Amino acid sequence: MDAVLSLIVFLPLLFAALMGLFRVPHAVLRAGAMASSLLVLALVAWVAWHFDPNAPGLQFVRHQPWIGNYGVSYYLGLDALSLVLLAMTALLMPLLHLYMWDYEKRGYRYNMLLLQTGVTGAVLALDMILFYLFWETMLLPVFVMIGRYGHGMHRFHAMKILLFTIAGSMAMLFSILYLGYEYYAANGIWSFACENLATLSFDPRTSIWLAAGFLLAFAIKIPLVGFHTWMAPAYGSAPTPALVILSAIMAKLGVYGLWRFGYGIFGATLEYYTPALTALAIGGMLFYAVHAVMENNLRHMFAYSSGSHLSLIALGVVLLNVYGWSGSLYFIATHALASAGIFLMIGLLYRRAGSVHIDNLGGIAKVAPRFGFFFAFFALCIAGLPGTGGFVSELLIIFGAFEKSFWIGLATATTMLSAMLFVFWMLQRTLFGPTTAHTEGFEDLNAREVAFLSPLAFLLVLSGVAPSLFLPALEPQLTTMLERLLATMGGAL
Repeated sequence: MDAVLSLIVFLPLLFAALMGLFRVPHAVLRAGAMASSLLVLALVAWVAWHFDPNAPGLQFVRHQPWIGNYGVSYYLGLDALSLVLLAMTALLMPLLHLYMWDYEKRGYRYNMLLLQTGVTGAVLALDMILFYLFWETMLLPVFVMIGRYGHGMHRFHAMKILLFTIAGSMAMLFSILYLGYEYYAANGIWSFACENLATLSFDPRTSIWLAAGFLLAFAIKIPLVGFHTWMAPAYGSAPTPALVILSAIMAKLGVYGLWRFGYGIFGATLEYYTPALTALAIGGMLFYAVHAVMENNLRHMFAYSSGSHLSLIALGVVLLNVYGWSGSLYFIATHALASAGIFLMIGLLYRRAGSVHIDNLGGIAKVAPRFGFFFAFFALCIAGLPGTGGFVSELLIIFGAFEKSFWIGLATATTMLSAMLFVFWMLQRTLFGPTTAHTEGFEDLNAREVAFLSPLAFLLVLSGVAPSLFLPALEPQLTTMLERLLATMGGAL
């Protein structure tokens, strides 16, 4: 039972290594990649079924020495925070392999398997050196996929995302190593386990600078406004499978890192950054929304939309109340589903029309009604369509914002209105009106495409009409974590 998380992390890497070692035919590689992702999904479903939401602390823990002389351990564990991201990753991977079913390039599948290991490892790692290794591992396949299989100035944009991410990672690594050394100086033994590092105390100035190293890495990954210039070019150039993982999973890991390690290790120190983080989150929601309205490129439009919603998720975390935390964690899941859906639709649209510029599109609903339905549904989910999970998530964060401050609540509530503005404007121009040279022979969705889109649509509706199936599994642990954090800050829930 304590090995199940290791299996979830390393099975994709094992499959990739075996199939690469024996140079299996492409059909076997394709089937093996799908089998690997389905096996991981089954294991994650088993973990979710046996997860106890009322149990304090971590579950399914695997903790053993790795580089013992320097306190580096192989330390994996699961709680409500990591369960959500783990579940979304496990769900999306088989759907992406189904989307890529007719791709002929073998490199796609090897990189997707390596990417799955990197993402799941980063979600589950609780030793900071181990976390850093997985954090860097998940960057490599994205860099390769954009640089080798992307569009436009894809090599330049791949290098840009690499340099931005490495800059943040180096700052985080410095803070990690400093924390490990200080733990050794204070206790006579090395350790990089996050709960041990959280026991350290520093003078305020030192703690603020150490926290900044982590915050820089997470702000770039989210990305918060001001750290975002890599985002739209990378989203515009990335092949669809890499784009879905970037938006649906990897960007959320920035919020997860802020949550798990920012507040988990530094606690009260982050009070110093709360005004700045709040300003960046609110500014990002508005800044990205304005850019989305002005965009003609669908990839860029929903890149900025994703940035706006990720800023909303980050705001929910820094609000430090139950509404904000519950809404943010729920939004991590529902936005992953919605952003995966819309970027898959944009990928399918580009295959058919050869363009993702709104001026080149029109009349799609008339010639391809199934495509029009799914495209409109996922776009409206991005805008917080009532009856879907995104609406519930945004509403919870807005409640939390009003609990914090009337003005913060008012600014937060504008996200729904701004999203509706650009989504309806976009849908009117792409789905309706006369067809164009790009859409006259537009093909409707086939059975395989409906198969990988339908689970996303079903879960978005289920999470919207029956949130009571999911929220009670998340809130007990979130409440306990929040109580402990506020206690360190001298506050009360």
